[in-house]
Amino acid sequence: MSYAPIAQVVTQTRRAWTPSVSDDAMKAIGTVVHVARNETIFNEGDLADYSYKVLSGAVRLSKVMIDGRRQIADFALTGDIFGLDWSDDYAVTAEALTEVTLVRYSRSSLQRLGDERSEVRSKLSDVLRRDLWAAQNHLVMLGCQTARERVASFVMLFVKRSNAKNGQVFELPMGRQDIADYLGLTIETVCRTLSDFKQEGLVVTPKRHEIAVNNIGTLAAIAQGDSDN
Repeated sequence: MSYAPIAQVVTQTRRAWTPSVSDDAMKAIGTVVHVARNETIFNEGDLADYSYKVLSGAVRLSKVMIDGRRQIADFALTGDIFGLDWSDDYAVTAEALTEVTLVRYSRSSLQRLGDERSEVRSKLSDVLRRDLWAAQNHLVMLGCQTARERVASFVMLFVKRSNAKNGQVFELPMGRQDIADYLGLTIETVCRTLSDFKQEGLVVTPKRHEIAVNNIGTLAAIAQGDSDN
């Protein structure tokens, strides 16, 4: 990891991250961290001394079983805060999917600031609510949906995140194996399902990490289990 003064990086990333009042307060206690692609930010079981905000890039949050199987729990993208663990240790491993720029906050300083500033406390509560929603959504996805529904739901998450319209290209920074490990599927199933969507004219993939949905309504119906699609 490499480090830089926070004021310099915030200026460089202003288009992607417009600070709020709570962001301004948090900025004063943060340190900017630059992380190379595939570098580990923290490991499951490490002391949870820090929390992070993504200024640019994407982060993978995962758990690895003793037999080597991997389950990806979530992806942190620009603007997301991660590492707000309840326990003393991190519950997952965080790795940089791409080159990443983060703001790193010490746990003690962030907790103290939350105690002192209501807007910061509200911001952190919003993060925890979002994490709970994501965990519940992921649980339903893994427990109830078919492979086709899971892949459609995954793409729809990023349609909503990107505010994409029909035919508008947006980024999927993760690879097919990452998608498979998030959805609890094999990479072959993910690739086959995406190929089916392309043959049906639902999506196009102009480049390796890009996708556009031609019919968001139909893809959303598939994600919701509409048997007619």
